Amino acid sequence: MDNNLNFQAEDKKIKEVLFNTQNPFRIPRYQRPYAWEEDQTSEFWNDLKDDNSNFIGSLIFNIEPLKEEKCIDIIDGQQRLLTITIFCSALREISEGIDSTLADLIQTKNIAMQDYDGNETFRIQTGDSIIKFFGKYIQGRYSEILTLDSTKLSKEELKVFKNYKYFYNKIFNEINSIEIKDKKLKYIKSLRSKIAELIVIHIKIENEEEAYEIFETTNARGVDLSVSDLLKNLIFKKIPKKDDKDFAKEVWSEITSSIQSANTELKKFIRYYWISKYSFVTEKKLFKEVKKQITDWNELLNDLWDASTWFNKILEGSEENFNNIKNGNKIYKSIFAIRLMGVSQCYVLLLSILKNLNELKTDPTKFIQFIEKFTFQYSVVSKLPGNQVEKLYSKYAIEIETAVKQTSEKKRSGKIQSIFATLKNELLEIKPSKTIFSEKFNEISYKNSTKSRMLIKYILNEIDSELRETKEEKIDFTNVNIEHILPTSPHKDWGLDKKDIKDYVNRIGNLTLLSKTLNGKIQNKIVKHKIGEYKKSSLPITKKLVDELEKSDFIWNKEIIKNRHTTFSNIAFTKIWEI
Repeated sequence: MDNNLNFQAEDKKIKEVLFNTQNPFRIPRYQRPYAWEEDQTSEFWNDLKDDNSNFIGSLIFNIEPLKEEKCIDIIDGQQRLLTITIFCSALREISEGIDSTLADLIQTKNIAMQDYDGNETFRIQTGDSIIKFFGKYIQGRYSEILTLDSTKLSKEELKVFKNYKYFYNKIFNEINSIEIKDKKLKYIKSLRSKIAELIVIHIKIENEEEAYEIFETTNARGVDLSVSDLLKNLIFKKIPKKDDKDFAKEVWSEITSSIQSANTELKKFIRYYWISKYSFVTEKKLFKEVKKQITDWNELLNDLWDASTWFNKILEGSEENFNNIKNGNKIYKSIFAIRLMGVSQCYVLLLSILKNLNELKTDPTKFIQFIEKFTFQYSVVSKLPGNQVEKLYSKYAIEIETAVKQTSEKKRSGKIQSIFATLKNELLEIKPSKTIFSEKFNEISYKNSTKSRMLIKYILNEIDSELRETKEEKIDFTNVNIEHILPTSPHKDWGLDKKDIKDYVNRIGNLTLLSKTLNGKIQNKIVKHKIGEYKKSSLPITKKLVDELEKSDFIWNKEIIKNRHTTFSNIAFTKIWEI
């Protein structure tokens, strides 16, 4: 922390900080949403019950807004202060059924403040995302929060709802076990007193610049700050509100929405964005690099916005999202395949290519198809080190960015193709040998998880495509099932126990694809009784299986499964994913 920072720090009780103040607290725009989960809430409750535990960390406040706005900004500690308010709200509601005077005391001394005329002001003004919800259902009197349909709440509202319910149930169960009213009141008062006596390190600072510095370097008890929290804080600092329009906050919300809907972490996206354009850094060093290199914060924010849209398309986009792109269907097919593989290192390169698609002046389709095949060989099958290729992808993604900025349109196509060719050669140098590929391919097996099922469908689909006369035909993944030719729980007519077949029943050599309708009819019968349904399939992989079964007089055993697996391995390396 900067030794020149001017701040005051002293031990105080929560009642001195929150309950006796005449000035409300405000959560600034750059702060993260309410994020406490049950782990933090239960720890808070257990500490409250423990007579030997009353210290809850540091709270940092910026008192500068007092001069004009008559409020204090919470720099660090909003999670704990909001949780204390949620707790007091639950305590107030339970008190209401026992002693309304006590309930009124909790409302006016712990949650809100009353002026001379009895008008209430809430002690904490939350962020915009939950200000109405929190005001109505937590800080307002006579809360009906427990009657809400939790499925209709936002993620942040749901966290508030769950934590309120947790506290309410804990307090209610304790009260319910007490028969005498006076003892019920005594218990409620003891909880209220315990909250008031909690000790914090109370830190006051006097200007916003210090607030940002301390926000970056201080991390008290609660949910750790990530690079995304710190970057949001910095961007909000660099791009303030203008004429009541909060451009930074609106755009950041769009970025967050895109990334969250792609079911990934914001900090992961930010790092991938950075190493696709600026420099290769670890997550730990990323924030310092951003602060050091960026001068135009509006440009950064807009570029992050654009990149988040493409990142969402890479992770979650449909084929329709690529309709306006030359060879969009082929590009989407490769991106969808990489998505099924569950390998993310190449997203760095794909982000650079797609974000600059209109400026490349060349068609990247074949190169993206190469990346798909390399990823399958290197990462999915051979499971070789990911950090090595991530560094390569970052290096050449940055070269693409540089070429787009610095190379004339006339020469850009050749430059980009040269970058593609150089990277391709570097990847070919580290691609697995056929021996390693075959050895590792033999280890691939079906597992009962969505990720595994989708990967196996992808592999079987590619084998099926290789057997097709028209390569452009494709399978609708939602309408086919993976069929175990030898079932995992074989019918007694197989003469096999589950333990006899566990080493080979899930291997690719024992699998094929069937429509859901056909698959539902054959169950765990022997192949002789399955063949009729197999013959109804239009998929080449299953048609070929029918031929093999008829030629072998319906014999299907470990040796045949192993041989079929080896055949698929050879096709995979020399034809389907050959590079």
